[in-house]
Amino acid sequence: MPAKILILFALVMSVAACGQTPSVSRNTSALSFSAAQGSTDDAMVEQAQALDKMTKDILRRATMRGAAIGAAAGCGLAVVSVSEGGKCLMGALAGGAAGAVVGSAVGQRQVKERIEIVSLSRVTPAISGAQKQMAHLTETMPGLLETQDQEIADLNAARAAGEISAHTYDKRMTEIRTARAEVAEALTMSADQARAAKMALKDAGAKGQTGLDWHIMSIETLEDEAVSARSRISLL
Repeated sequence: MPAKILILFALVMSVAACGQTPSVSRNTSALSFSAAQGSTDDAMVEQAQALDKMTKDILRRATMRGAAIGAAAGCGLAVVSVSEGGKCLMGALAGGAAGAVVGSAVGQRQVKERIEIVSLSRVTPAISGAQKQMAHLTETMPGLLETQDQEIADLNAARAAGEISAHTYDKRMTEIRTARAEVAEALTMSADQARAAKMALKDAGAKGQTGLDWHIMSIETLEDEAVSARSRISLL
């Protein structure tokens, strides 16, 4: 009988507990939501900075090889006339600054056989990687910005109701502004680097290299998409 009474008492208490509605203050909810938002900030910044790094790599690959070949050709010409290493270095610097002149001197056909101004085997995978990163950023950034906007609305409401302190509000708003500024800067850099890489490829095309149409078009698209993504960001 005592055991039955204890079991009945336990059942009554558990049912009563199930019937209670948890009381969570708006303040606690806002703070926990704010803490979760840090991952949103980080994700958006990391994606934009990854794109910045990739477009920087495209620019490097689109410009470095031509200068190196020019330097090598210039040094080779200097060695023919003077064997001193210092004079060879001067020739290399001159060749690097005017690789196109060297190409004209030895004949366009011979230059095509010896070198390509831009190594497309290096540029192509860099462009493909940046395209994938841009697609990922384009897909996820609107949702991340929307989540931030919702949090800003919640923070404003909580501050107006006196549920969070001015310090808490200012701290979180500063974090959001900083994250957006970093994303905006990375996208601006990406657009600038894509534009410079496009001009480098067009310059290579003007000097006689062929097969650049897809690369120029793809980089131009990356530039446009970076500018478009940047325009969606309000810096508050």
